[in-house]
Amino acid sequence: MAKAVRGTDWSDEEVSLSVEAYFDYLARELTGEKPNKARLYRELSDQTGRTPSSIEFKFQNISAVLDILGREWISGLAPRVNYQELLAEKVGDHIARIDSIPLGQSSKQTIEGLFEQAAFYLEPPPELAKSKEKVPTYIEHLIRKFDPVSRDASNRILGASGEEFVFNYEKRFLSNIGREDLAKNVRWVAKDDGDGAGYDILSFNDRGDKKFVEVKTTVGGSRTPFFVSRNEHSFCIQNSDSYSLVRLFDFRKGTRGFELQGNMENYVRLSTETYRAAFSD
Repeated sequence: MAKAVRGTDWSDEEVSLSVEAYFDYLARELTGEKPNKARLYRELSDQTGRTPSSIEFKFQNISAVLDILGREWISGLAPRVNYQELLAEKVGDHIARIDSIPLGQSSKQTIEGLFEQAAFYLEPPPELAKSKEKVPTYIEHLIRKFDPVSRDASNRILGASGEEFVFNYEKRFLSNIGREDLAKNVRWVAKDDGDGAGYDILSFNDRGDKKFVEVKTTVGGSRTPFFVSRNEHSFCIQNSDSYSLVRLFDFRKGTRGFELQGNMENYVRLSTETYRAAFSD
């Protein structure tokens, strides 16, 4: 066993070992395994001389970096913010080397499994922060490099899987409250008619009133930002009494979600990301 190390900065080697071990554990967890955390802490302790508790804390620092990048982190290791530059650099290097696990068939299994277990429910949305969180420059660089908003928006499989999940959820909900007449009329508009309507799913409330549902899906946490098109925003404002934005998160780890009803500006801050360039008005 390595000599106990206390009160000193983590070396490049120690951080590298921790990051590699963290991502190895996460990959196994995402395939359904349940590795032993305590055993892993002891193994790393033997290699580095750091105590198991300090290794657990370091893992939570890694979770914090992954969370702000809108990426999955190990279950039970909630983010603890301590953005060390060396740690952020090593996490970024590892992300650059790995490919995302395809959703594909696994998303279908997730959808079917959750309905069988009746495990999905909508929870309260995150509170709107009073001010924008300040992060170090090197973290801002990582966010730009591994932009979670662009990643999720360009992942068609992820987007379609989330829409399918909510489409089936709406039908199941209406059937469960005895409104099969409404359930059979729920439409997956984005699939049937294509994008452009300003919403993804046409559903109904228990009174039979129309409900326009927009779905935003991420593999990251609940506070991961997302894109809203001009058309989606305009439709939301014009139909705020009947509008619902469902945000699905942790999509590969069991799927959780919250709902923003009415004007989305009551829940999120909107900022300009792109401009349309033209040679005439």
